[in-house]
Amino acid sequence: MGQGDISRTRILDSAAAVLRQKGLAGAKLSEIGMGAGMLAPSIYHHFPSKDHMVEEVMMEGIYRNNRHIMARVEVLGPNAAPLVRLRAAIVAHVDFLLTGDDYSSAVARIFGDIPDEMRKRVLAAYSSFDNYWRDLIVAAQADGSASDKFDATVVRKFLIAMLDSCSSWYRPGKLGPPQIAEQAADLLLHGFAGKQP
Repeated sequence: MGQGDISRTRILDSAAAVLRQKGLAGAKLSEIGMGAGMLAPSIYHHFPSKDHMVEEVMMEGIYRNNRHIMARVEVLGPNAAPLVRLRAAIVAHVDFLLTGDDYSSAVARIFGDIPDEMRKRVLAAYSSFDNYWRDLIVAAQADGSASDKFDATVVRKFLIAMLDSCSSWYRPGKLGPPQIAEQAADLLLHGFAGKQP
């Protein structure tokens, strides 16, 4: 890895951390530069604009998160029950968002704030992430362990939005990431009320 690649990686790492903490509007190039150990104007030697840098953080976050979730699910093997696989994905996603991955947390925090053109490109990259979740949900519905009265797309969209929100509100306290991940899985898979009125 050359010096330029190392500097570029430091900038992206710093940008991900700042975006995670401050959001898109609060992310200042001076703070990103400071975190990377350089002056803000030096960032432009590696990225043509702030938007290019943000988009690269988004793409890397999607890639890392998807890889982490798939590894946690696929280690269970293809014969694992669909609900067990879905639960593993939920727990892995929350765990990844809350245990220090700035990239994935930045994606979750700023996705709604990025410009429309960037959003289209990010959504195209996000399709493998979405498809993986869709397949997990459909498999649980197909084997009868999850209700088929709900549309799989609606379930997926609410599930991912619910899980992604944890990076914006979580603060260390009474419950740690593992407990929050388990509660998120229980909430989705077993419901809140428990009984129909």
